[in-house]
Amino acid sequence: MKILFATQNRGKLEEANNILNPLGYEVREVPFSFSEPATGSVKKIAHIKLQQIINEGFDCVMVDDAGIFFEAYPTFPGVLSKRLFQQLGYKGMAKLLDGESRSAWFEGCIALSWQGKIQTFSGKTHGSIIHFEQSPTENPHFPYDPIFIPNGENRTLSEMSTDERLSYSYRREALLQLANWLEERAHACDNRPRSRK
Repeated sequence: MKILFATQNRGKLEEANNILNPLGYEVREVPFSFSEPATGSVKKIAHIKLQQIINEGFDCVMVDDAGIFFEAYPTFPGVLSKRLFQQLGYKGMAKLLDGESRSAWFEGCIALSWQGKIQTFSGKTHGSIIHFEQSPTENPHFPYDPIFIPNGENRTLSEMSTDERLSYSYRREALLQLANWLEERAHACDNRPRSRK
């Protein structure tokens, strides 16, 4: 069964296929540039993004929004995670957390339109931000992975194999919920964009 994924992040697409291919789903990319607000919850932003792709005539399509949250700064950076990293980089992040709690968590939401019905699925990964003096090698798709250690681990996500990393993935948690939801309905969907009136 095919599912469209509206994203321009190849890392997210690869992760979705790694998780859903073994379950019988093929995830195909729909390159789409979203207009994202700078405030709101991860779930709210996912809904806004989904509505934008629906307005282009797509169905059987999913979008995702995610962010990292620092215990020292409730609700932050959250939906601003990408922008914060682009502005501060690793050195700025280190200064921001200097002397503060290093506890953090990833939170993500996948919003799905399936035969006109909208569903959301969410996941979280708790852990902490490492102390570092020199900036780690950046992961262009997941820039926080080199500085985040999941609870119960002593390695960052970037130091793990793909399978190990996926076992801690908040996106995996959400995608497995999505797969279970689809399995209960056991029906395919027409992925072709509908013409807009």
